[in-house]
Amino acid sequence: MSGFYTYLSVQIRRARKLLPALMAATVIMFGCVGVFAVLYLNSDARTEDSRRYRIALVGNTTDTYLGFGISALSQLDDSRFALEFPVMTEPQARRALIKGDIAAYAVVPDDLVDAIVAGSNDAPITLVGATGQKGITGILVEELTKVASTLVLYSQNAIYAMQDVMWERGMQDKVSVATDDLNLRLIDMVLNRTQICDLEILGLSSGLSTGEHLFSGLLIFYLLLAGIFSCPLFAKRNGGTMRLMASKGVGAFRQTAGEYLAYLSLNLCCLLGVFLILGAVFVSGAVRFAGWEGGDVSALFGLYLQLIPVTAAFSAMQFLLYELTTGVVSSVLLQFLCGIFMAYLSGCFYPSGMFPDVLRKIGGTLPSGRALACVGAQLQGETSLWAEAGLFGYLAVFFGISVFVRNCRIRRG
Repeated sequence: MSGFYTYLSVQIRRARKLLPALMAATVIMFGCVGVFAVLYLNSDARTEDSRRYRIALVGNTTDTYLGFGISALSQLDDSRFALEFPVMTEPQARRALIKGDIAAYAVVPDDLVDAIVAGSNDAPITLVGATGQKGITGILVEELTKVASTLVLYSQNAIYAMQDVMWERGMQDKVSVATDDLNLRLIDMVLNRTQICDLEILGLSSGLSTGEHLFSGLLIFYLLLAGIFSCPLFAKRNGGTMRLMASKGVGAFRQTAGEYLAYLSLNLCCLLGVFLILGAVFVSGAVRFAGWEGGDVSALFGLYLQLIPVTAAFSAMQFLLYELTTGVVSSVLLQFLCGIFMAYLSGCFYPSGMFPDVLRKIGGTLPSGRALACVGAQLQGETSLWAEAGLFGYLAVFFGISVFVRNCRIRRG
């Protein structure tokens, strides 16, 4: 056992020499990404006036009835606070849709109003959206189209039914006045529908605000790529040293445990340094977002404790990746590809709800997905035992495979 402690102390001293350079790289990376995050959170793109969805209208909208409807939506209806209907030509609308300036555009046929008046409904409006647009924007546009179609259809049926009844009862002289009155009643019903429902925003992802989601995603992304910065710690390993230590009683398990614990302590020290800087930033009020307005340092400390099992699982995974490769270049490339893949699939960059169900389930079962669940629960004052158990399970699997690979390398000679 004394041989293990000696080996562990040697590895810790090696890691301690790397700590200043690793901490500097970490601060630089967080500083660069943090600047962009702060600019995004405080940008004009997130102000109330610029959150309206723009749905362009293509075609002749100067018709008396159609123009009146668009004018009513734009000036009288409460939807004007969420929707905007700019009039464009179809080439202009296509360019705006490709650039992301509009959410969709609707092609209005010239004979739309005539078809509605005639009751034929054979001139439908064509709604054009971007490929794969099934996020909140796509759902909103689709639902708006259904609502508008339903209102027009049932309003039309009500008016024609009333006219048919009045003609059958010999009230032809009153049809025009009754039609105008019913139209006004239907318009009034639409414009006064604001009390039907109340909108409650639960958050961007898993109940988290935009700032909290970016904050947690940045932390997980950093931990996933921490292995790249630590490559000098694994650069000079060779099979001869491993076999020599095995001959002195420090076998594959003890070697792996000693090197892993030293690497884990290095990552935890760097993470602690990051949280000390974050504590100063939050207390000073330089960064504010929903959920962290008060700059609670105790909450940051609780989050750091929650990230210890996350760091342990990620360190075991990164250690295994270094164990599976020999050259430094191939090791760093493997660390980078695995980190980017897991961060993207688990929702560090975008909310995982935007992905198909299959990808969302896969991302949730990955170590990064479990880590995001742990951090999200902590930010909401809760605990995710399922996610923590998964992280400890990954830790055991990664460490066990690392011991097996190290034993094979020693035996291979």
